[in-house]
Amino acid sequence: MKNYFICLIFVLIGSSLYSQDGLRYKSEKEIKEPYWFFGGSLWLGFGSYTFVDVNATFGNQITERLALGVSGKYQYYNDKRSIEGNFETSVYGGSFYSQFAIIKDFRNIFHGKYQSGIIAHGEYELLNTKYNYIRFDDPNSNRDRYWLHTILVGGGYFQQLNERARSYIVLLWDVSNSEDNPYTYPQFRIGFTFAI
Repeated sequence: MKNYFICLIFVLIGSSLYSQDGLRYKSEKEIKEPYWFFGGSLWLGFGSYTFVDVNATFGNQITERLALGVSGKYQYYNDKRSIEGNFETSVYGGSFYSQFAIIKDFRNIFHGKYQSGIIAHGEYELLNTKYNYIRFDDPNSNRDRYWLHTILVGGGYFQQLNERARSYIVLLWDVSNSEDNPYTYPQFRIGFTFAI
């Protein structure tokens, strides 16, 4: 969790140092809705515990406040710390999501230089994983892969980086409460999108 907060600090510092004089006030350079966007995130960790998380997203900013999108995900785990030997697995799948800007531009509330706001996020996620990734002590731990259905809700913060690029940070909770879910909540996500 400490690493997530360090990443958050770097994103916030980097985005506040980024020169955005052209975004101070709504200008004709800003892209008008609707428009398509793509983006995603990448997390890497290596050592006795290797973790790779690749997320790609594609969607449409329908109005100033509402965005709809799809996302693909791939995760790779390799844990060499296990008593029983090396544990290795992959998780893959995708999701459908929507984001709604509760506050679409803080510049309308505070005198500020950068467009940023607060978003609500809802998501239906479908992931394929190994059964033994969750239940090491179960007699059926050699069971094959299965699909995990999850409904995630939460919110976060976004900041426009330039006319086409945006960063976001969201916290998400699982409201479906599946027993077979290997993740801890809330999930913390940082990502970027680019208008096309």
